[in-house]
Amino acid sequence: MQVLEARWRLFGHVLRRDRNIPANKAMLFYFSDNKRARGRSRPQTTLPITLNNDLKKLVATKLELTTQTDLNTLRLIAEDRPKWNALVAEIGKQPKLQDQMTLLADGSNNNK
Repeated sequence: MQVLEARWRLFGHVLRRDRNIPANKAMLFYFSDNKRARGRSRPQTTLPITLNNDLKKLVATKLELTTQTDLNTLRLIAEDRPKWNALVAEIGKQPKLQDQMTLLADGSNNNK
C-alpha cells in the first residue's frame, strides 16, 4: 500500500472516531479562529496542509481541507465507507512525485 493511500485511510479512521479523541480535538483546534500570527519564516508543513495538497491534485472533485466546514464535509464522506474508499482510491491513482518531477524536467527541456 502506498504511503499516500495509508495516510488517507488513517485519516478516514480518525474522522469516523469520537470527536473527543486527541486527534479530532487537535484538528478542531487547528481549524479554529484562534490562530496566532505567523512569522516571516518558511511556511509550515502540517498534516492538514499535506492532505489539502492531495485534494487539490484531484481534478474531478472540488474538495478542500482549509476550514472547519471542509473538515465536516470530509467527515460525512468518511461515514459513507464506499464513498470514502472511492476517494482514497482516486487519491492513490495520482502520479507519484517522481513522475511529476520527471514531467517537469521534460517540460523545461522542451522550452529551450
